[in-house]
Amino acid sequence: MEKIKTQTEKISGRFGVAFAMMAILLAFSAANLTAQGFWPDYDFKAANSDGDTLYYRITSATAPYTVAVTRCHDSVYHTLPSPTTTWEMGQPGFLYPVYDYDSLIAVPSSVNHGGVTYAVTAVDKEAFYNQKGLNTVILPASVETVDTGAFCRSSLHNIVMPNVKYINYYAFNSTSSLMHVDLPSCLTYLGDLAFSSSALSEVEIPAGVTVLPYMAFAYCPLTRITLHEGLEVIEYEAIPPTYLDSIVFPSTLRKLALGNPYLVDPYDSTSDILCHYVEFKPNTNPLELYDYCFKDFRHLTSITLPGNTVKMGHSCFASSGIEQITIPSSIDTIPKYCFDGCTALSHVVMPQQLVFIDQGAFRETPQLKEIDIPASVQSIARSAFKTYVEGGLEHVNCYPETPPSIFGNTFNTWDTIYVRVPCGKTAAYQSASGWNSYSNLVFEECVGVEEHDPADFKVYPNPADDVLFIELRGGAEIANVALYDLQGRIVETVPTARLHGTATIDMKSIPAGVYVLRVTDADGKEYHWKIVRK
Repeated sequence: MEKIKTQTEKISGRFGVAFAMMAILLAFSAANLTAQGFWPDYDFKAANSDGDTLYYRITSATAPYTVAVTRCHDSVYHTLPSPTTTWEMGQPGFLYPVYDYDSLIAVPSSVNHGGVTYAVTAVDKEAFYNQKGLNTVILPASVETVDTGAFCRSSLHNIVMPNVKYINYYAFNSTSSLMHVDLPSCLTYLGDLAFSSSALSEVEIPAGVTVLPYMAFAYCPLTRITLHEGLEVIEYEAIPPTYLDSIVFPSTLRKLALGNPYLVDPYDSTSDILCHYVEFKPNTNPLELYDYCFKDFRHLTSITLPGNTVKMGHSCFASSGIEQITIPSSIDTIPKYCFDGCTALSHVVMPQQLVFIDQGAFRETPQLKEIDIPASVQSIARSAFKTYVEGGLEHVNCYPETPPSIFGNTFNTWDTIYVRVPCGKTAAYQSASGWNSYSNLVFEECVGVEEHDPADFKVYPNPADDVLFIELRGGAEIANVALYDLQGRIVETVPTARLHGTATIDMKSIPAGVYVLRVTDADGKEYHWKIVRK
């Protein structure tokens, strides 16, 4: 210390007090590092039953006494130049020697130091970071935490951790030899990238884990994953889909985000995603599907979404092999590029409360020949149904009374498209902005009025005079008759007492116009006709 003081006084005279204080701090740091061998701090070291020296950091110096297995004094931290001076020792940015651990490390449940017995409850941050001698590590039941980067980049092949509840981020990241792991049933937390770039081919996620975090198993060659009830959230890229044959999602799931929205192409377009079967168990929570969920799932030809799916993200099914889909009734927006590039998609059932179809939602879907636009739709964005190859929409059934807003490139502009609109609304559609920019649209009226074989019924006269006669043939009994206007309001009904195999409607007080007649037979089958009142 006297020597340090003398050196400091000389420095102070030349460079000032501030520099002198810095020199004091560095000098003390160097002295302390010398005591510890210039390496990161630990509180004590002790040999386990196999004679392997482990290093410990005291995490509780009062009862109950606990320690964490920590990074040894000569462990690798950075693969960089070696320190060459005392001042560089222990500083980040340098290469430190590798400690050659035995292939088997058994961490004890307790360790004695200074007459105190400490329970070993954790594997510390970076405790075995980049250690290249490890094969198998056995943790005792007393260890509940494996902290950040604990085994990151190590040569670990096997890990036994019977009572671990908390695995922090990067804990097993880039353990390229780790091919199997049994996650304990008591596990409740996984951190981001916990097992990313490991060699795991199978994994079972315990029920206590409610969130599968960002890139938890990214770049792992998983061929099988088991997701138990209790899991609520799957974050972006948590599960790599490339080699999975199937995925079954639990009923407790409320957020699913498989893709990565921060990448232009979340999945490697050169790889073949093999997954061909996806199942959602009947859901107990509103479910949100985030961006890129099933993008590039080219082998996935069908999927049934839970009825309480409330959101679908950007490019959710883009470039997938989906052939047909029923979009749940709780969806009010088809987002951007949701089905873009689904070249096998031929049939879509739209939700009846749909309001908006966003940009490119069904772009490049050449097999989609007909689509129903629900009455609630207000807007259809650019390129929503644009297909640049041969094929695409031939029939559009538009149910909105007010023409939805569209753009000049919402639909194809070369092949003829037949557009059926509500009765009496052709002029409104033809003059509406966007619709009036197409020369290839052929408008037809009375969408929703079903066509039936004349052998099933007889309705006459039509156009109607003062009385409309209705007859179901083949002996069918009529159970209900109602006449609606084009806004869906009931104009006239027939009392049940007057219904048998035939019925009549008094049309004398009904204004001239177009109406829809609905007849239900005794078996519940419905018949609809367009009725014109002269």
